[in-house]
Amino acid sequence: VYKRQTLICVDYGDAGVDPLDVENSHDEVRKRVREVAETGAFPVILGGDHSLMRPDGMALADVYGKTEIGIIHFDAHFDASSNTLGHEISHGTPVRRLIEDGFVAGKIFIQVGLRGYGPSAEDMLWMRAQGIRSHYMAEVERDGFPAVMERAIAEALDGPERLFVSFDIDALDPAYAPGTGTPEPGGFTTREMFPMIRRLCAECNVVGMELVEVAPAHDPGYTTALNGLRVIQEALTGLAMRKEGVIETHYLDPRTSGQDPVEGQRTD
Repeated sequence: VYKRQTLICVDYGDAGVDPLDVENSHDEVRKRVREVAETGAFPVILGGDHSLMRPDGMALADVYGKTEIGIIHFDAHFDASSNTLGHEISHGTPVRRLIEDGFVAGKIFIQVGLRGYGPSAEDMLWMRAQGIRSHYMAEVERDGFPAVMERAIAEALDGPERLFVSFDIDALDPAYAPGTGTPEPGGFTTREMFPMIRRLCAECNVVGMELVEVAPAHDPGYTTALNGLRVIQEALTGLAMRKEGVIETHYLDPRTSGQDPVEGQRTD
């Protein structure tokens, strides 16, 4: 039984949001996230739509330096459009805004779970020109999630010293997260995704995380909120493991994974 306290969690309150002014709201979010990150704490941002990736990424760049933070982006959608209905700042454009404005380098931007109606051929060419590494569900279908997970983690460790995890709840299949604005069938199961989040935060130097696009009002069964909470809990578990020095590849507690805790052999 572990009695030592490893992590201390603090509710830092809500950022000031102006419902009629996206850019002003982003300024407030950026300020709040920067305040947390400047202390050396690990900011966990709960949204909110995915436009939040823009101020969150900017805030971490303010603290750690532009193009010095890698981003792991879990999403059904590519979110790198040039505009949404003529608006350059929206939940469909944060990737392009961060890269074009010089806050994040494309070569250390990794996407996992893309599927659905985009990107267009033009957008895909732009993404490839930036060096973005995108893992579509077609790749998961062909090679299996364990193989894709290993590639994504290896890419996350290839260059940047620090990572930010951006998790859109619609990366999960709607069976596990119906409460979101743009659900896409054919997504990840929770059993696939939870270990991935835990491993990233244990094996990589993750310095912040956001969970976005959770819309509990669309889900009277509470499934989406429950699984969103578990995503955060898995991330915090990974952080605690890393802080305790448990950073070996895909570590599982031998007491609960069918191995003898003394001999390291299976008990069956």
